[in-house]
Amino acid sequence: MVKWLSWWWWLSAGLVVLNLSLAPIPGTETDIWWHLAAGRRFWQHGLELTDPYSFTEPNHPWIRIDWLFQVLLYPVYQRGGLPALMLLRSACLLGGAALVAFVLRRRAPAESWLLIMLVASIWAHSIALRPAALSLFFTTLWTSLLELGRLEKHRALWALPPLMWLWFNLHVASLAGILLLGLYAVGHTLERLRAAQKPDWLWWKILGLSFLATFVNPQGWKTVFYPIHFMLVKSPWRDLISEVQPPHWNTPGTWQARLLLGLALVGGARAFSKRQVTPLLVTLVIGFLMNQATRHQYQLCVTLVPWAALSLPRPLRAITAGAALLFTVHAAMALLVLRFPLSGLVRRESFSERLAALTAQGPHGLRVFVDMNAAGYFLYHFDGRQKVFIDSRTDQVYLQPGLLPDHQEIWTGGERALQLLDQYQIQAVVNNRLDSDGSPLWSKLKVSADWTCVSSDLIGELYVRNELVQDFPDLPQPAYLRDFLNGFSLEAEGRLGEAEASWLNSLKDYPQYASAYQWLGKLWTAQGKRAQARRALARAEAYHAENSGLDEDWRRLGIHWPRWLRAYFLPFWAL
Repeated sequence: MVKWLSWWWWLSAGLVVLNLSLAPIPGTETDIWWHLAAGRRFWQHGLELTDPYSFTEPNHPWIRIDWLFQVLLYPVYQRGGLPALMLLRSACLLGGAALVAFVLRRRAPAESWLLIMLVASIWAHSIALRPAALSLFFTTLWTSLLELGRLEKHRALWALPPLMWLWFNLHVASLAGILLLGLYAVGHTLERLRAAQKPDWLWWKILGLSFLATFVNPQGWKTVFYPIHFMLVKSPWRDLISEVQPPHWNTPGTWQARLLLGLALVGGARAFSKRQVTPLLVTLVIGFLMNQATRHQYQLCVTLVPWAALSLPRPLRAITAGAALLFTVHAAMALLVLRFPLSGLVRRESFSERLAALTAQGPHGLRVFVDMNAAGYFLYHFDGRQKVFIDSRTDQVYLQPGLLPDHQEIWTGGERALQLLDQYQIQAVVNNRLDSDGSPLWSKLKVSADWTCVSSDLIGELYVRNELVQDFPDLPQPAYLRDFLNGFSLEAEGRLGEAEASWLNSLKDYPQYASAYQWLGKLWTAQGKRAQARRALARAEAYHAENSGLDEDWRRLGIHWPRWLRAYFLPFWAL
């Protein structure tokens, strides 16, 4: 019976983590396209160390901090598309959860399940299709090896230097591993001195070798220096990135991270009373870093797990049994009802496919201005044919402090926006997301005698210089967007049946289109078709919970539950 219950806890954890790892890809996920573009260029041109993408300063040094990730990622995408990348992301999180279970192998399964759920709920807010997903796994693996070393299994420590070389070339966040290893080395030394023993220099040798391993990369010291410089020195570029800003209580995953930190502080204090310095030292430093940057909160939370476990009461089976059942049933239903096809989990409406294709087919070498947050998508579709204003991976953002303010001056439509477009000889301006449609830039372009809008739809606009208007073909819209927009015209004419059919047709091309489900839910609510409306709104919220108006749509349907409670029932209502 006890063995059967243990298997139940592991099955429960696996299903929940798998469901979290297959969450829809948010519209802010742009870096994956940049990594794919860079990986494709490697297989076409070899390892380039100068910027092939931007026109502001051609052949500028290109900081290849994630080069190995890009090299390995593109063949996976070639063979399996975005679904293959999602499964790779799932494998990282499932592997990380398994390693957490390994670290907690001396604890009861119910206690391990609780901490796995806590860590996974934090990870769930940062599981983008980026090298950061690999870093979640590698941070957990690194912590596992450090814990083995702390338990006097020193052979495990010799795996750290080669692992650091691999990890560093995959993702620069590996530098956190150097810091963590240093904390363990300091803690171990203090513990031995406290016990009147000689220091064990093995830890310091491993630390030195691991740090030296980071310099074995295509650009040597620069690849190590720039990330450290970025994190320690305030700059306009750093101020724009939300991930490196301090987390707040309303930041996703923060309350779970601070609960984990609180448990680790209690556990670290208990260990310190037993003459163990490492747990409290690691907890204090990592806790400080987690409160300095949201990115640290996501990656480093797992390093607190060994110490959080020290504060858990025994046993927790009765407390967690009910929660495990609820979470497992919800995860199983979500996987069966909402997660397939996997390709539909990428929000196609986040980027204008037509806009990217249209700009790519413009005159060769076109100088394009696009928001850096969306640049990756366009770089991939340009395939080197067109150039963008700035590629944030070059060291232009570090060595040319005026370039980023100029980008922001243009993007926000400042007083010098049109002047800067002329100064940099920009020929096309892409507005990918129309949530900035009312910004001064688009207002200025609309009334300018020098610019013409050659494409506009629900997702984006393309402005080009007047003399280039004839060089852009008229491309059709994607089927899902054409049918979706046609539904509004039909609804306005009172042809509700045809509008319904048009919105349903949009789902044939894009089966997880949240906006189409939302408008079907509105229509069916007005027609009194409550069951159909509930199914549609449940899918709309499951695929994109941030769609505006969803709370009001639920209230019209007579459901006044808060969003956190609705979230549990969405896969059941979507049936």
